[in-house]
Amino acid sequence: MEFTRSEAKAWAKQNYNGLEGSLMPSFKPDLSGLDEEGIRHDVNYYIEHGMFSVLAAVESTSMTMAERCEFVRIVCDEARGRMLVSAPVLLDTFADDVEFLKYFQSVGGHHVLLGSPVQYRPNSEEEVFQTMKAVCDAVDLCMDIYPAARFDLSRFGHGTLSIDLVRRLAEIDNVVGLKIGNLNPPNYSAHVFSAVGEQLLVNDPLDNAWAFIVGDRGAQWAGAMGYDMWQTRDDQRVVRMFNHFRAGQLDEAMEIYWAIEPIRAASWSLHGRVSSSGLYPFLSFKFQQWLVGGNGGMLRQPIHRMSEWEMDSLRAALAASGITPHDGPIEEFFVGRAAYARGERLPRGVNVLGG
Repeated sequence: MEFTRSEAKAWAKQNYNGLEGSLMPSFKPDLSGLDEEGIRHDVNYYIEHGMFSVLAAVESTSMTMAERCEFVRIVCDEARGRMLVSAPVLLDTFADDVEFLKYFQSVGGHHVLLGSPVQYRPNSEEEVFQTMKAVCDAVDLCMDIYPAARFDLSRFGHGTLSIDLVRRLAEIDNVVGLKIGNLNPPNYSAHVFSAVGEQLLVNDPLDNAWAFIVGDRGAQWAGAMGYDMWQTRDDQRVVRMFNHFRAGQLDEAMEIYWAIEPIRAASWSLHGRVSSSGLYPFLSFKFQQWLVGGNGGMLRQPIHRMSEWEMDSLRAALAASGITPHDGPIEEFFVGRAAYARGERLPRGVNVLGG
């Protein structure tokens, strides 16, 4: 490790600077296992997009524990010395998460998005604190609290982690950051900054909050989120927008903000349609990344089926924002850029668009 538990907050203050991307796994075209070349491609893709860190999104698709471990090993190996790597606590059980995080630490991981399993239903706030503290104590990684509504604490008088609980968690040596997220109201954001802004590196990943979060409150990082989908390697517009907000250059930041609006609107429209079915549009994210240089490739079930008109709308949104989308054959997306370059193709008889 590059830091001890007692040094974690100071280390994070020095190293959390900029934007964190979200890297989903790449699979072989038949989905039988991971595609290491595709994963390594995406690590370098994120470095070239100007990200200081990347979340290895093990929650984005179905994987065995062995595959999750192999995924983060590959990401950490390729990123070593060039970019930080984080991973989420959002899996099946906290016991699984601790087992996974111990391995993640052993292969060079840096920080953790500390949320909760989907089915977690605590009986009290004290139980939440003791459970999260146990996860923090199990490893020496930096911990970024994720007080999303999935904690299901409304029966205790609020929909997320209370400020008192956040204050207690902030006292833990290796708790260094907090991702507010789009599931919390702006008033909660203000309360969090007031309560722990001097102890934790608070971040809101949504760029529509950055004038306040970054410009007024001094947040020095944002993510994890697919900022790469709104820019290119040669035109790192989201990185520049974030830096403009940090420098108080509101006119310059907002010029970029409005240039991105066509992509933002198309992405959130698709997100709303898919998430209403109980799924998350991870496959559309992979497609958007492929359009600007990412590996692409299919994910395992359960996923939503992408239609041609959805793909066309995402391409059109890029063009409206001033970005020329990749025009490779659609089969390249479905098998993955790296696999396609190796000569691999979809099995005969497979029609991925279902037409």
